[in-house]
Amino acid sequence: MKNLVIVLLLLAGVAFGGKFVIEKRYESKLDDAIAMARGFAEISYDNVKIDLDGSISLNGLSVLPAAFEQSIDFGRIRAISSDRLMAVNNFSAFDSGKFPERFELSFDRMSLPVEEFEKLPAEQLWGPGGAKECRSLMTSYNYSSAGYSRIDADLRMAIDFSDIYNAVANVDIFDQTSSTSLEWVVDASQVKSVATGRSNQLPISEINASFSIEPDAAERFNQQCADHFKVTPDVFLEKVAGSTKYSENSFGVDLGPKMRDALVKFMRGGSEFSLKSKPSSQLKKMEQLKFYKTKDILRWMNLTIELDGESLPLTESVLEAEEQALEKKKQAQQKAEVKPTYTIVSASSVERYIGRWVRITRTNSRKSIEGKLSGINADNRLMIDMFQHGGLMTQTVVRSEIKRIEVLNK
Repeated sequence: MKNLVIVLLLLAGVAFGGKFVIEKRYESKLDDAIAMARGFAEISYDNVKIDLDGSISLNGLSVLPAAFEQSIDFGRIRAISSDRLMAVNNFSAFDSGKFPERFELSFDRMSLPVEEFEKLPAEQLWGPGGAKECRSLMTSYNYSSAGYSRIDADLRMAIDFSDIYNAVANVDIFDQTSSTSLEWVVDASQVKSVATGRSNQLPISEINASFSIEPDAAERFNQQCADHFKVTPDVFLEKVAGSTKYSENSFGVDLGPKMRDALVKFMRGGSEFSLKSKPSSQLKKMEQLKFYKTKDILRWMNLTIELDGESLPLTESVLEAEEQALEKKKQAQQKAEVKPTYTIVSASSVERYIGRWVRITRTNSRKSIEGKLSGINADNRLMIDMFQHGGLMTQTVVRSEIKRIEVLNK
């Protein structure tokens, strides 16, 4: 028994010593990279740790770009895999193209200085471009205008290749303003062909996504947008965000009244938008995507959209093909151009036209009457149903005062 304990202690010592050596090896490589980046950014960290589950963590990373006065901080950057020897083998599986079945990379307790990103050119991520239109939340201008000096977030990226033909990739982002979850189901056997240029067909079979805004953040964003338009937040939401023009400018097409109402509710905070898409073959041809119209993309995405679990169908006009929309517009124009025609009939034969729309010109310059001939009463008067003063009324006409009677052609 004593010998067994000694052996176990020796094995534990070897394992701990090996773990320590590997950690120091990573720290040495990291120190070399930091030295090469000197002049572009000041970088520091606490340590590199390898846990018994095979995960490797970089703790206490701080990056201060040369143009920034405040640092970008990460409490922990952690990589974990179904391959417990991933860190020991120096991530060599990724070099050989034999990815582990499961891999996850997480950025925990990120802290980003909002105002610093305003120093970046407008075309870069988080730049102020488009912020004045109050349509894009993820701009440093909007964050800082809403009173956020730093954004504290957690980010997780994961892949699961257990079923290579239905591999799943996830990205989850949470911060004090919003949450975003994205999932792609892909044919991983085709990814390499796309990456090497042998195929231009995106192997995506399904996309799932969900979004939500925290009520406090929504209130801040709506207030600053309302201030921009010089209106109240409620007016901004109902008259601006809920308008057809806002929908067309934001999404490239008017999504319809139900979707506009749902957008307003979502922008008030506390609601969750979720969507599922099974892209058709047209959207998998990467080189053609830039030539497609928004309307066609929406139609080919085969979307299922929900707000707080309630289905939100896109309007028929959004899902119509361009040729269908043009044909419908042409038919509407033709219908508008067709003027109604009337046929003059004799007052003595008017009984045969009961139920038809008639136009009666009366004698003695009395006002003409137009309406539906509903019948002839006991006094031999024509009964005409007419809409007047917001309601339906029946007026009678003596045959002798009829100068001309016309019946609307069918």
